[in-house]
Amino acid sequence: MKKALVALLLISVVAGCTSTNRKGLIAAGYAPEYVDGYVDGYSAGCHTIGHPFYRFTRDTNRYKEDHRYKKGWEDGFLIARSDYTAVW
Repeated sequence: MKKALVALLLISVVAGCTSTNRKGLIAAGYAPEYVDGYVDGYSAGCHTIGHPFYRFTRDTNRYKEDHRYKKGWEDGFLIARSDYTAVW
């Protein structure tokens, strides 16, 4: 019973964040700088909520200097947290 509960908890956490598709975002017309930020922000958002397979990622220089990277990072971060909240 305890193993089943741990497995269910792990599956729930993993399901909270989906992977991002860099090629798909670029094909949809997003700038590569935005996509880089989005992917990093999504990873950071998933890490922040406790997802075991993501890490907090942010290129601080690009975040300060590149408005497209910053916007993508912020959007990705918020979406990741929303994805997780929707599962719970």
